[in-house]
Amino acid sequence: MIQNKDVLVTIGIPFYNAEKYLELVILSVFNQTYKNWELILLDDGSTDNSLNIAKSFNNIRIKVVADGVNKGLIYRLNQLTNMANGEYYARMDADDIMHTERIYKQLNYLLEHPEVDVVGTSYYSIDTSNQIIGKTIVNNKPYSVSSVLKGGCFAHPTIMGKTEWFRKNPYDVGMTRMEDFELWVRTVNTSRFENIPEPLFFYRNVGLPTLKKYYKSNLGIIKLLLNRRKYNIGFFSSIYYSMIYFFKILIYTSFFCFGKMNYLIKKRSIIIDVSEMDIASKEMFKSVSQ
Repeated sequence: MIQNKDVLVTIGIPFYNAEKYLELVILSVFNQTYKNWELILLDDGSTDNSLNIAKSFNNIRIKVVADGVNKGLIYRLNQLTNMANGEYYARMDADDIMHTERIYKQLNYLLEHPEVDVVGTSYYSIDTSNQIIGKTIVNNKPYSVSSVLKGGCFAHPTIMGKTEWFRKNPYDVGMTRMEDFELWVRTVNTSRFENIPEPLFFYRNVGLPTLKKYYKSNLGIIKLLLNRRKYNIGFFSSIYYSMIYFFKILIYTSFFCFGKMNYLIKKRSIIIDVSEMDIASKEMFKSVSQ
């Protein structure tokens, strides 16, 4: 059980032209069972109606920040952690949805395991119509560089951790589209990471244009692997994983050319039965109800 209900959690959401989903995202914060939070909505120079949507939520716990400039996601991620007032910081993207107990359960985990710096969760994949596609169980042992290279570390939007940890370990502004992966590889040997196997997040990763982003991410990872000494990666591991990520690019490109990108993304998820689908759908609806 949570020892201190007065612990303040900062939830940081950067957004850029996110008018289609931003209201749902904010509602899922309001519907959290844990109530002692502040929400920072940080606009990155949106040109649509996103900023007006953010400002329409008139609540003392919400801070909307906008400077009218597009500085990019990495700059905004670092800015958010420096603005946070909470002892713990949770991030989220502007097109996803939180489970109503996400903050409660992650905070409870961090309080019960003070040695842990950052904790993520598994998630349900959703499409652009808010339909649940499947479930992903994330790496349950993200304890080493080799484990992160082999099985990933976190689903980035699901993470929550000590605010001070994020300030001491900022994202590298030169690592566009792979800023999270680089951060985990850089810090895993000096930090404690964990993942909660229960899906506490609805991650919108089906139906969105992804090839260009995936291409940049994997090329960035290969670049990181070739700079292996900086990250204490062995020579043979560097070559092995570079080949794997190169072939991933080829596979994704092939599926894209045949119009099968969504099929490939869906195959990365675990198919869930009708009973679990019904429960998860009801939870998602509860998360965004007004």
